[in-house]
Amino acid sequence: MTTRLDLEVDGALARLTLAAGDGENRIEWQTISELQSLCTALAEMPELRALIVQGEGGNFCRGWSASLLADAAAPPELRAAPGDPFGCLAELPLPVIAAIEGDCLSAGLELALACDLRVAAGTARFALPESEFGLIPLAGGTQRLPRLVGHGRALAMVLLGQTIDGVTAEAWGLVNALAGEGGALAQAERLAATIAARGPIAERFAKEAVQNGSDLPLTRALRYELDLTVLLQTTEDRAEGVRAFTEKRPPEFHGR
Repeated sequence: MTTRLDLEVDGALARLTLAAGDGENRIEWQTISELQSLCTALAEMPELRALIVQGEGGNFCRGWSASLLADAAAPPELRAAPGDPFGCLAELPLPVIAAIEGDCLSAGLELALACDLRVAAGTARFALPESEFGLIPLAGGTQRLPRLVGHGRALAMVLLGQTIDGVTAEAWGLVNALAGEGGALAQAERLAATIAARGPIAERFAKEAVQNGSDLPLTRALRYELDLTVLLQTTEDRAEGVRAFTEKRPPEFHGR
């Protein structure tokens, strides 16, 4: 069943929902193409402070569609970025939060890994079961997962198909915050509200510094952080933050 992507923008917050009538929200080539187009549009909306990604029908995403796995060759328009179909989420300048209920499997986990923060119900399930079917994760699972949870835990999930729940995922550092069953979206919205109240330019620069600096030697990464700090000094928001601090009042940021 075709999974569509529904985008809702409410002020400074955007919500992206994977929706399929069967509740499995499986990923197809069409889904990836649509996601990349939406990410292009979202990157051009500076008024947004955060994006929440969620699934409809009780699951976040149960993995790839059978039709995609049967036709592993990407369409021509997607061949430019093989191996990282969800990288457009990681590259968005605004923070991205995954709100995870139910199953977050295979492509679903790889989609969540491309987000900056993950909120999950304690009953959510995470797994990379590809090797059971003679496959390996094909959208960043073997690369982003060990960077979050360590090689040993990642290999257990990749080689053994180990399934973990939300509680374990939080203990491992895969999930940033837990919620009760059915409460992941509300918890993600609370995190998004916290982000929205902070300096938007600072939040975007901070995401850029963490992401890009992680692949640099420490001395170059520190220089990169300093360069972003210098750029931030030239903004109106930076001046407003200093005024608010000295006047002991909440700042009013405008993203300038």
